[in-house]
Amino acid sequence: MKNKFTLFACSFCIAAMLVTGCASTRDPEPRDLESSAKSKILDHKGTELGISTLPVWVDTYIQSGITGLEKLSDYHDDYCFVAEEHVSNLNAGLVWAKNFDIPQDIARNVSSRVSALFTGASSGSPDETYGTYFESVVKTICDTSFSGAREVANWWVQVRRYDPDVKKQYNDSYSIYVLYTIPRELLDRQVLDVIEAQELQSKVNEEQTVAISQVKAIMQSQGL
Repeated sequence: MKNKFTLFACSFCIAAMLVTGCASTRDPEPRDLESSAKSKILDHKGTELGISTLPVWVDTYIQSGITGLEKLSDYHDDYCFVAEEHVSNLNAGLVWAKNFDIPQDIARNVSSRVSALFTGASSGSPDETYGTYFESVVKTICDTSFSGAREVANWWVQVRRYDPDVKKQYNDSYSIYVLYTIPRELLDRQVLDVIEAQELQSKVNEEQTVAISQVKAIMQSQGL
């Protein structure tokens, strides 16, 4: 009985050692890149031109978005809009940049800014403060083709995202950026025209008229 037990124990230990040994030499299971993954720039448009650093506008946009970009002295008198796309193939990204519909993107961005402006100026929800007028303004602006936009620059960056804890696992992609600007005074005037036109066409009461006047005052003093 003792011999059988000893034989069984030895067999169990050997099996455990084999399993442990296999597990120790097995490659780690692949897993998706986590949100904490790091990134580094592999290449960019300036490499072939002998430019080692990113343009200030690209670096600022990546780090601080549109808010940071519009604080740069070069764009102090402009509104900035950046068309952005991420692709695995550079040629596909360049074709996208060439055919991008900037008027529609600008209208969508302006609509978001106007919506935020009305929301920030309202005492409650925008619908309660301005009624159907608010929805009408946002929709009209979203469908408007604003004049004065011009392409200032474009750039592409090849980026590698990787998890430092997972070897041989990474994701390379190209980020395409196209910068457009519109003079602040010109865009503000066009937006105010829409706001005033919709006010005349909509049925707004006295309280709503006061609230709309506050929005127009903010537009005239601070812009979008």
